[in-house]
Amino acid sequence: MKQFYTSTLLMLFLMPLHLFSQGLISGRVIDKDNLSLPGASIVIKAISRNAVSDVTGSFKLLNIPDGTHVVTISYIGFKTFEKTVTIQNGAAVKLDAVLTAGGSKDLQAVEISGSSVSALKALNQQKNSNRIMNVISADQIGRFPDPNIGDALKRVPGIYVQLDQGEASLVSVRGTDPSKSTININGTNMSGTGNDRSVGINAVPSDMVQSVEVTKAITPDMDGDAIGGVINLITRKAPYKRMLSLTGGSGYSFMIKKPMANANLVFGDRYGKKKQFGVMVSGSYYKQSLGSNMHGSDWGDTKWVDDKTYFMPKYLSMEQILLERIRQSYTLGLDYKFNEKHSIALTGIFNNYKDWRQRYTLKVDDIGADYPTNWKRAAGYERNTAQGKKVKDSNKDMIDDVTKEYYVDRTNDPFHPQYDPELERHVNGGVNDKNGAVIAQKIINLGLEGQHILGKVKVEWKGSYMKNRGDNPDARNLELESEMEKTVQMDYTNPRFIKATGGTGIDNVLESLKGRPTNNSDTVDTWYADSYNGSDKRSFTRQYLAQLDVTIPLWEGKFANTLKLGGKYRGMTKENTILNQVVWKPGIDPTRKAEYDQKVANGEKVNIEDYRDWGHFWNGYGNSMKNVSRSLFPNSRYEVGSTVTTEWVSHQDVSYAGNTEHFIKDATKVDALAGNYNGAEGISAGYLMSTQQLGSKLSLIGGLRFEYSTLKYEGYNYNKKIDKIEDEKIVSNTNSLDLMPAFHIKYTPTKQSVYRFAYTRTISRPAYGDIAPKMNVSIKDKTVSEGNPYLTPTLSNNLDLLGEYYTGGTGLISGGVYLKNISNYTVIKKDAVKFSQVDAFVLTPEELAAKEGVTPAVLTDYKKYYDPLKANDELLQRTKPGNAGTANLLGVEIAFQRSLSFLPKPLSNLSVYANYTHNWIFTKKGEPELPGTAKDILNLSIAYEVSRFSARVSFNNTSAFSTITGSLPDHKGDVYYDKVYYLDANMNFFLSKKVVIYANANNLLNQSQRRYMWQPQYTYSSLYTGATAQIGVKLNLL
Repeated sequence: MKQFYTSTLLMLFLMPLHLFSQGLISGRVIDKDNLSLPGASIVIKAISRNAVSDVTGSFKLLNIPDGTHVVTISYIGFKTFEKTVTIQNGAAVKLDAVLTAGGSKDLQAVEISGSSVSALKALNQQKNSNRIMNVISADQIGRFPDPNIGDALKRVPGIYVQLDQGEASLVSVRGTDPSKSTININGTNMSGTGNDRSVGINAVPSDMVQSVEVTKAITPDMDGDAIGGVINLITRKAPYKRMLSLTGGSGYSFMIKKPMANANLVFGDRYGKKKQFGVMVSGSYYKQSLGSNMHGSDWGDTKWVDDKTYFMPKYLSMEQILLERIRQSYTLGLDYKFNEKHSIALTGIFNNYKDWRQRYTLKVDDIGADYPTNWKRAAGYERNTAQGKKVKDSNKDMIDDVTKEYYVDRTNDPFHPQYDPELERHVNGGVNDKNGAVIAQKIINLGLEGQHILGKVKVEWKGSYMKNRGDNPDARNLELESEMEKTVQMDYTNPRFIKATGGTGIDNVLESLKGRPTNNSDTVDTWYADSYNGSDKRSFTRQYLAQLDVTIPLWEGKFANTLKLGGKYRGMTKENTILNQVVWKPGIDPTRKAEYDQKVANGEKVNIEDYRDWGHFWNGYGNSMKNVSRSLFPNSRYEVGSTVTTEWVSHQDVSYAGNTEHFIKDATKVDALAGNYNGAEGISAGYLMSTQQLGSKLSLIGGLRFEYSTLKYEGYNYNKKIDKIEDEKIVSNTNSLDLMPAFHIKYTPTKQSVYRFAYTRTISRPAYGDIAPKMNVSIKDKTVSEGNPYLTPTLSNNLDLLGEYYTGGTGLISGGVYLKNISNYTVIKKDAVKFSQVDAFVLTPEELAAKEGVTPAVLTDYKKYYDPLKANDELLQRTKPGNAGTANLLGVEIAFQRSLSFLPKPLSNLSVYANYTHNWIFTKKGEPELPGTAKDILNLSIAYEVSRFSARVSFNNTSAFSTITGSLPDHKGDVYYDKVYYLDANMNFFLSKKVVIYANANNLLNQSQRRYMWQPQYTYSSLYTGATAQIGVKLNLL
């Protein structure tokens, strides 16, 4: 990599002197309101020079010989601009162009309105780009009712999203799962804080960005980890003249029935005699009160008492979440132009996102598959009766091993069965003033970049730092259980909405618990405290980037050729840490503490359970009850009912460090801490790219990119039998070299039509959690779970063909096809390994005996499992991520948008925006299915606009796609996201040019976030968030 940078710098210094003697024309393209027009085409036809304006409307025409030249600037929907410019002695000339609406002679004239201008900006950028991409402008984003940028992205062709509590979080591009695409902020990669490489963008508000570029076929000067594509979020830049806007509003959640609030400020200006110093600052604040009502089940084959097999649920979980969400974003953009040839820019971003979630769960557990002993009993085998017989069923065949009789009721109806299940209540909160478990994400991004024109050569450099932190601090969880002491009647006639029709004993945890002296089940009530625990989880990634790009024109004219080369280094460190995972139990009853201490001092054997202060615990529980249910039809049958509040659960006097007045630290959950890991990655890249013009209508791009990756990860060896993490970490060091060629063709036969073809090779690196070298061996269960640092990146060879026809104004008709040949994608593999293959990660009895605190009883119990495994070299069942085979993804995209101005009024004020994508997946028989591919994606939007009013209704449909690949035969363990139908609406009232009143409404169809197992009727989870609405005012003060 050092040689690459050295050779690049030498080439710059040794360039012939004639490269430094050419003129420059630079400037900005704006409209009559001084707003930038990105994507404008700037041409000097006589000498075949051309350029395209960037997101700020700025452009540079390089290598202009001395003389007089006619500069032509064209923009779809605007009149063509022409001006004569004279270059003398290779000087730099500034040219600012103000375009007026009305259409050119080549494109039909249309009436340009507010929303039309925003659409035109995106269309011009898309049309004049040298790669296959879609663009969303800031104005367009504001025309849709989207609170975060992910919701805006779901309206782009080929994109669909996964939601988190009603808002877009993970983004999929062209049928690939979210980890197969890259999310950038100003060209800097965002790294996820989870165990995979997918990036949740619900922390990014939609009003933070100036535009969004979605590249679907990359060029060699872009990062190669983009099998789906690259989504680049471009923050606001300094405007052409001073601007100040304020936005404020409120909203309402129909689920929670609480208000919401939002505010936004944007200020920008240029300073200095020549306006060479630009400033842009913005800040936004969103506060939302949201919630959800959920039910879910896991399913499996169950051999019923009639000897037939049914696909039945294993549990029914009912959940209520009440949450408060705050999203803050602050951006800074500074730029300084030394002159027309040299400039630098600094950008800064801080996003602060927090959720406080109060989670209440009621679960009917241990029913259906694997739990025949919980089914309704036959006569003489009833539970909790004097005549009831003790049952032993070692092979789970529903026949008692001793009596050889069926101990279950053979008349039990498989569609209306009765069970004596385990009942569970969970209350999950956090130690904070909102009593909710916190999901906190902070994104910090600082970037410094420069652009320099050295004669004919353009040099661009960039350095950036990004930190993405995701924390779940100080969560608290209380679990109560009731085991097989209540008979529950279930209803499976509709597997989408299975029901527990009665007898769950929901209300017997009210007043009867007050003052109960023990935790044992008794005849008064059946509930006991199973676990009270706390956790503190932290994760972050830090990323450093340095980049250099050099563009050299080799020859000019109709057959111009430009060579671009460059290098990039990206370093990343990641930590995934669970600081604490602790279980607490009530302390010693103060009234009996002296007795307890005396017995311990006397050396007597004392059972601490007989002395715990359960009276204090249950009194607090019983005095802190309330009904927490909030539900919407059709989920209203799944109400959680009355339970203790998260406020009580979150604020008990407990400590991670040790005992307190009322609680004792009972255990540290070492198995959770064993999931910790950290890693470091370094990616050195270089590329060479050539752009060749073949006349004015055809251009070619070809090149090669290489990326050399070095990865170092550290994980842990966890011995489950003795619940201990070994002192020595497991360390892995791997590297790989990836070569990625690319070839693009762009053909523009007319000013209205563009045809594109591309071949690209892209990759996706394995998930962080999969390549972390961890080992988890259970000699008791004979299982092994391990990471795989030697996973290879997923590779995709991509073909793209796209045709676009611009009908004038905001009109576009496009259609394309793409093919991705994807190999080595990651799946979780299961196999059997001999003990000798993993015994290096398992303590020998001698090594265990040498450990401090190991008793003879522990050692004897350990040898009971270890010795036969070692002597017979027995098999253990192993789960391990691995590379799978090859899948082919074939897709079709079509898009249509235009104003219906040809219709009679008032219909002429309508406009239509629509796109549709269909994907096909082809895999070899026996190979796992490629996860995350939705077959159908449809977007439809109809807008109505007059001078002082605009309204839009938007519809989004995405078909089902797989998210979990299970281990059951015939794909019965696979889990899918169900199809969705979203309907949103918004309106704008323009009281004047400076005052706009807006109103938004989301999820008007009350669409659930539903997943199913195997087939669509079997609900895995179904979560309802309800509709939300907003109203507010926007002031354009300057």
